[in-house]
Amino acid sequence: MEANSFVDYYKIMGVRPDVNPDDLNRRFHRLAKRYHPDNPQTGNRDRFDLLVEAHNLLKDTGKRSQYDVIYNQVVGPQLIYPTNGNGADTVGQDVDIQDKLLSVFYSKRRHNIRDPGVPEMELERIFGCKIEALEFHLWYLKEKRWVERLENGMLSVTVEGIDHINSEHHRRKTTMLLMDRTGEGDDLD
Repeated sequence: MEANSFVDYYKIMGVRPDVNPDDLNRRFHRLAKRYHPDNPQTGNRDRFDLLVEAHNLLKDTGKRSQYDVIYNQVVGPQLIYPTNGNGADTVGQDVDIQDKLLSVFYSKRRHNIRDPGVPEMELERIFGCKIEALEFHLWYLKEKRWVERLENGMLSVTVEGIDHINSEHHRRKTTMLLMDRTGEGDDLD
């Protein structure tokens, strides 16, 4: 498939690009019933044929990964935010993205103290999205003073950011130790 003849199969199926195979199949069967030409109320041959084409491509992992390359070129890679109505999944995903950003900045400074900056283009490559999709997270990290913009325009972790990473590492390590110890006496019964 060429970019100039691009068809958005995710849109046709009404799913997000991160859809898992089971949900993709369920969605296909639901839509196929609705648009099957034998359905007297809602049958639509053209729509049905497009659904079959979309499903056949997206269910094949090899074809889907090739399609995703073109999809990302045409539509642009995007961070996917699950929505369940209460925002809990979005908050958790935001925290993960912010942790990953801090890790990128930490790693860069740790490996090159004289040139610690990470260009925005590198962040786009690492995260597979436009820098605009990371703006909220970068704003938050800058407001917390965990990240700063250097004179050359690149972004870098600050001392406060490194302190935060270290404290989170120690907190998680302590939590893991406590969890391991809670199961020690279980075999004594």
